[in-house]
Amino acid sequence: MALPTAAEARAFYQSAKQRWLDARFLLEEGRTTGGVYLAGYAVECILKALILASIGKVSGRRMALASFRGAKAHDFGWLRTEYLDKGGPSFPSEIAKWFSRVNSWNTDLRYQPGTIKAREAAAMFEAAQGILEWAEGRL
Repeated sequence: MALPTAAEARAFYQSAKQRWLDARFLLEEGRTTGGVYLAGYAVECILKALILASIGKVSGRRMALASFRGAKAHDFGWLRTEYLDKGGPSFPSEIAKWFSRVNSWNTDLRYQPGTIKAREAAAMFEAAQGILEWAEGRL
């Protein structure tokens, strides 16, 4: 898969790929909470890459980047709406199903002690991987 043309989208795409590799490493080492946290960030980054890739003008991408601040910028529902508002097509049913699974992710995981159950982590990883693969095909 080729990198997105827009530099702003490319940076988020590359971050998504790196966070995904980090998440998988943590999951393989039994560090499920950290793995789920980084898997969520990978989804966040790929959604931002999709948004930025759908904006033709540099000024529009700059405005979008400026909007990626604060708590809303980590909210998958808000990011999905931004993607649709920028002309992205509706999520296919399988992606919508996976999206509803990852939608419970939030940045509060960084403060959560302990370990997420392996079955819950595996479900999150399956959904995140599906979203990442779908999004990569859209870029």
